[in-house]
Amino acid sequence: MDKRVIVLLFFLLAGCNGRSAFFDFTGSATYAEALPHTKRGEIADRFESKALLSASHLNAIYPDNADYAADETFFIGLYIANDFSKDKVGINNPMFELTLDGKKYLSAKEVDKESEMLKLMPLINRWSRYYIVRFEKTAALKLTLTEHDTNRSVTLDFAP
Repeated sequence: MDKRVIVLLFFLLAGCNGRSAFFDFTGSATYAEALPHTKRGEIADRFESKALLSASHLNAIYPDNADYAADETFFIGLYIANDFSKDKVGINNPMFELTLDGKKYLSAKEVDKESEMLKLMPLINRWSRYYIVRFEKTAALKLTLTEHDTNRSVTLDFAP
């Protein structure tokens, strides 16, 4: 391999200021901390996406934050291809159900499009709706999105 390529790779990975190029690209240490605690899944019909689910386990990202201590709290991104209108969109779509270990969520609050949280979390796109979703505390963490008309589902497993 050419020495120039090796030097170029070194500078790309190390960054010119001594910090990782990853942090320069994202601009957020929270983003880097959230990556190992973020999962993504899809419900598809042939080659068409019916629903996309991304979830970051906030309890694991912010273990000392009292706001997340009482419940299992997730930052959820949800895209549903044929969403309903007005009040039956996203997490309120009656054709889909989001559960943690088989139990429905306690609360879901939609995240404002201008929220700082959207700048900190990984796997953000312009098509999804984002929520802070709270579930009852549990030892096992299996988040499942189920489509009711076809009984298809996507399951994301998180470490307790």
